[in-house]
Amino acid sequence: MSKTASSHVPNPDFGLSLLQQNEYVALDCEMVGVGPRGHKSAVAHVCVVNWWGDTVLNCHIQTREPVTDYRTFVSGVTADDLKLDNVDCMTFEDCRSLVQSILHGKILVGHALKNDLHALDINHPWYDTRDTAKYKPYMKKSDHGSSILLPRKLKELTKERLHRDIQQVGNVHSPMEDAIAAFDLYKLAYAKWEKVMTYKKNRTQEIMDIDPVQ
Repeated sequence: MSKTASSHVPNPDFGLSLLQQNEYVALDCEMVGVGPRGHKSAVAHVCVVNWWGDTVLNCHIQTREPVTDYRTFVSGVTADDLKLDNVDCMTFEDCRSLVQSILHGKILVGHALKNDLHALDINHPWYDTRDTAKYKPYMKKSDHGSSILLPRKLKELTKERLHRDIQQVGNVHSPMEDAIAAFDLYKLAYAKWEKVMTYKKNRTQEIMDIDPVQ
């Protein structure tokens, strides 16, 4: 594993053993456009990092459909990146299988993970998912004055909570940088977040244990 850029947030262990810390990973993907006018998204770059910011996986994926918009100005992906003779490129099937094996039994951290997991055609248990786009204290109220909470951009949360600039105008997005940002946001709220998750898991178990009315 290679070491990523160091985090701007202290890396506390929260009383977790090294083995327990190893149960966490963060995922982020970059997309390209396929289909007419490139309006449909397909995953082209996948990055997974561990608790300590080490790279677990960083690869490009050869899309299953022809790319019609590389979205290079945002994704950073070029045609050469998606050629199989590129040592960092894998077929979709091989990458999907590898990501599944990495995520198995892990607590997955990320931002708007629904998009990444859908693009990879992977399911992950809700109780092992920590999505910074869905964590209520990180969400915002609707502009229409309703009580509905909406997700915020990772860039905004990272600037506000971590005092760090990511996804700057003129620079391509880095899935590694974004994965680390999501991980640091999770760590910032670790104690309260896990307390909520423990309640939800216990409550779900209680409901499942209730015998149906005869």
